Amino acid sequence: MVQDKELSPPKPKSNQAKLLWVIKLVVTGLVLSYIYRTFRNEQKGIGDIGNVFGEIWSAQNVPVFVLMVLLVPVNWALESLKWQKLISRIMPLSFRDALRGTLTGLAVGVAVPAQLGDTLGRVAALRSDRRLEAIGAALISNGIQFYVSVLAGACGWIYLNHQLAIPDTARLAVNSILLLIIFLGPALLSFRKQIDTWEPSRGFFVKIKEYLNVIGRYAPAELATGIGYGLLRYVVFLSQFVLALSLFHFPVSVWQLAACVTLIFLAKTLIPAINVLGDLGLREFTALVVFAPFKLPAEQIIAATFLIWILNVLGPILVGIFLIWKYKWKKSR
Repeated sequence: MVQDKELSPPKPKSNQAKLLWVIKLVVTGLVLSYIYRTFRNEQKGIGDIGNVFGEIWSAQNVPVFVLMVLLVPVNWALESLKWQKLISRIMPLSFRDALRGTLTGLAVGVAVPAQLGDTLGRVAALRSDRRLEAIGAALISNGIQFYVSVLAGACGWIYLNHQLAIPDTARLAVNSILLLIIFLGPALLSFRKQIDTWEPSRGFFVKIKEYLNVIGRYAPAELATGIGYGLLRYVVFLSQFVLALSLFHFPVSVWQLAACVTLIFLAKTLIPAINVLGDLGLREFTALVVFAPFKLPAEQIIAATFLIWILNVLGPILVGIFLIWKYKWKKSR
């Protein structure tokens, strides 16, 4: 005889599961839209870029291509180690889960403007009821990388700014912004301790303090470790970009190439993610501006930028989308 439980209809999905499915669908749609828009914007020059890639693809350049590809996992592994170290102040996290959170944050980051998407992606990927407490850790992680990029960009700016064909007012504005951020960084670092002693009276601010409490609890050694990972990661993707440019054998020294790359990353760091050009378009535009004094072929500069975007952004984003769909709503006890 057939049991009653065999005849009973399957249980409907919970509201949480349905909501999660909708969120996954929306994020995936936004990410795919970002990739489509990026390739559409490149459509006019894709033929030229293809010809350039055909010229540099040779047995002599294979070791450089291989090294660039090998540095991709190193780049994201260092970012994951930084995240793992900083989040350990709240909860233990394996390297595998830290990497999953990092790539999920990258994917959500292109769907949601500025650093908000990256923070949401990392926090949502945590398998813990203390997710929201990790917001402070995500802000510190992104803040470290931001500050490292500004410091390196300031060095490149000092080295190259007199060669760039930009108005004096723009030059003065960049000098002011860089000085402000460089001096503001240590000041905020010392001010973070005040978060622990802050006692807000309104409910909204009480909740905000709960999410940011961890910022004031990091020991100097923990922050130093995070900064160390941030510096190493910066060296890795700086090396990747210089390697991509070296494929074209430009008559420019390695130091000049590196200085130009720091300015490209500086522009990407300082200019908000909401821009008409898009992530890749902004990099290409900045690259053409900073390399203009050297009178290098524009299509080769764009090809190098496009190659870096494919390796460091497109590939990891696709992995991030896959991880988003594997995610299931779980509550830890």
